Amino acid sequence: MGLEKLLYLQGVGAEFIDCFGNLVNIPAKDRQGILTTMLLPTSFNQHQCDPSEYAGLITDEKVAQRIELLDVSPWLVPLHRFQWCEIDNPHIDIQLPENYPYPIQLTVFGESIDTLSVTVKCDECTVVGEYHINGLRYCQYRLQLDKPNLHLGYHHLSLAFIGDATRAHTLYGQIMIAPQMAYQGRMAQVSASTQQPWGINAQLYALRSDEQWGIGDFGNLAELIDYAAHAGADFILLNPLHALDISQPENPSPYSPTDRRRLNPLYIQIESVYEYKAIEPELTSQKWLQKKHAINQSQLINYQEVQSTKYAIFEKMYQIFCQEHVKRETARCSAYLAFVEKDKPALMQFVESEIKLASKYFNQDAGFYLYLQFVANEQLEACHLNAKQCGMSIGLIRDLAVGAVSHGAEVSENLAMFCDNASIGAPPDPFAEQGQNWGLTPFDPVKLKQHDFSHFIQLVRSNMQSCGALRIDHVMGLLRLWWWPLNKELGQGSYVYYPVETLLAIVCLESQRARCIVIGEDLGIVPPEIVSRLHKAGIFSNELFYFCKDHNGFKSPRDYKHQSLMMLANHDVPTITAWWTGDDLKLRRKLALIDSDDKLQHALDERQQEKFELIALLNRQGALDASMEQNIDLIDFDCVILAWLDVVAKGNAQLFSVQLSDLVADKHGVNIPGTWKEFPNWQRRLPLSIEQIAQSSKVQQRIRVIQLARQACSRSFAANVSLSNNSEQ
Repeated sequence: MGLEKLLYLQGVGAEFIDCFGNLVNIPAKDRQGILTTMLLPTSFNQHQCDPSEYAGLITDEKVAQRIELLDVSPWLVPLHRFQWCEIDNPHIDIQLPENYPYPIQLTVFGESIDTLSVTVKCDECTVVGEYHINGLRYCQYRLQLDKPNLHLGYHHLSLAFIGDATRAHTLYGQIMIAPQMAYQGRMAQVSASTQQPWGINAQLYALRSDEQWGIGDFGNLAELIDYAAHAGADFILLNPLHALDISQPENPSPYSPTDRRRLNPLYIQIESVYEYKAIEPELTSQKWLQKKHAINQSQLINYQEVQSTKYAIFEKMYQIFCQEHVKRETARCSAYLAFVEKDKPALMQFVESEIKLASKYFNQDAGFYLYLQFVANEQLEACHLNAKQCGMSIGLIRDLAVGAVSHGAEVSENLAMFCDNASIGAPPDPFAEQGQNWGLTPFDPVKLKQHDFSHFIQLVRSNMQSCGALRIDHVMGLLRLWWWPLNKELGQGSYVYYPVETLLAIVCLESQRARCIVIGEDLGIVPPEIVSRLHKAGIFSNELFYFCKDHNGFKSPRDYKHQSLMMLANHDVPTITAWWTGDDLKLRRKLALIDSDDKLQHALDERQQEKFELIALLNRQGALDASMEQNIDLIDFDCVILAWLDVVAKGNAQLFSVQLSDLVADKHGVNIPGTWKEFPNWQRRLPLSIEQIAQSSKVQQRIRVIQLARQACSRSFAANVSLSNNSEQ
């Protein structure tokens, strides 16, 4: 009984519903293995250790001690260091013995709030919880606060005991006043005169131009913004822009970052940096132009060459910055210093880690890496500002990866909040019989709470800068994550649960403060416990056309979730061209992800059936001639794309997005899950530059279809709202 209670307190799950709706019980060995990873010292599995050292961690005595720490001790602390409430029901909770006789004084204060002080007795408060310790009843007393005197934010809290000589010291904590919902922006309004928002999702590194240095950059993003805004788009959805491992440029996945709070300097556009003018004559010499031309020729990005080239230029610009601005203490230097001071502790964690990781390639001081973050933030901010000035209602949408690698700054410098003896992924299923291990380090839910959620707050806040919306990858991670123990002797893993209500409240508060819409990537096994929570919090779902199916085939567009972002495809699935031709399946056979020709043929047959279902859907919606259903292999795919875009863009989803690679009908996918070195994931550049895309008549035709579809969608939404309002009156 004691062990089961500890597993519960540590958040280790006992069961889950799989993708077929079956209840799966997690074996006791696997659950205890995950508990062991939590109780081990940090970095335990990164050293040569005798497995016998695991023994003794889960004895009856140690289990009892741990339960005492997690379950009993909190009741003996009158005021916790962190608590939260919603603005519509503001309150403070304290824990004291039953019938505590002395008055208490609770004070809420801070720089941005008028001090609110209340003196009460416990019998004037409401009891909302209780715990019996050694024959004594401890109560959780709740004091309701005066709402008009409060506002959203993080405030200081103090508790003083009046007349109690045994409790002479004032206790201090923090209270977070959170909204009920995330920021909605114009999504809260429905009008027939305004187009329902749509946009383009793009991999920034894949953008192409003759002027770049082998990789898409913020200058190319500015080009895309100008083009998309002129076409009437409301947003650009980007891949994660997080810092990657500078010591391993050959591992370019944006979903495996070293620090999610920092930007990847490779996205800096060199020609837009203020210091570029001083070295322009050198960089426009034949030697450098030949180098630029060489790394721009390949269809695949050579990250090692790109990093080597761009960092050599960064070093030159940094020298100019030090000579012209730091020494002279110019306004640009003041802006740089202000940037550093704003987030100095976290920045210095990153910089110190970069110096260690970069030693294989570079030998620069801390100021160099601070300078790169300053410039990258400067350019990203300019891009989002430009998007808004160009008339985009949302602007940039950033993407927050679900985790970070263990050796990067985010984890290694904050081990007190992570469990680096485990990694996150997904449990075994028919599509990945061995399960998925993403090699990312999970937050420890107990440690996260013990440290007042400080790192999570900082993480969300930093990723809501310079954007109008944030997409949270694998948003189910707010509720639970599948953990794999690094040591395989500890079993096959388990789900670990997180304080979802608190994490959602933080997301909503940071969203309102940043005026940033939130989109949750909820594809895969989505536990029902989080669906209603996300909807209530105003967080948009992330629908993907391929998966919007029921027993009749592809769903009718009117059945798409209203509070959602509908995407035709994303980085983990085939482009619509590859899907239509079956090239993705043939490639999977070539890569041995489909292990026999018979299985390939079965997959191709199933795809053919899906194509029939797609054409049937397009016919029902009046987007294609019904006669085309007779022989779909003779249908002009350009007609299919136009009809596909028209039907899906008219759907019920409030947001609609199409991949840039799908607009240009590229057959190459971004990433093939289950591969690493076998396929050039995250390396392929688009076949056309932004300028060429803007001149393409086919692309313009596809864009026009989306525009008209979203306008029709707006009229439909407005009409439905009007009918609903009339029926209520």
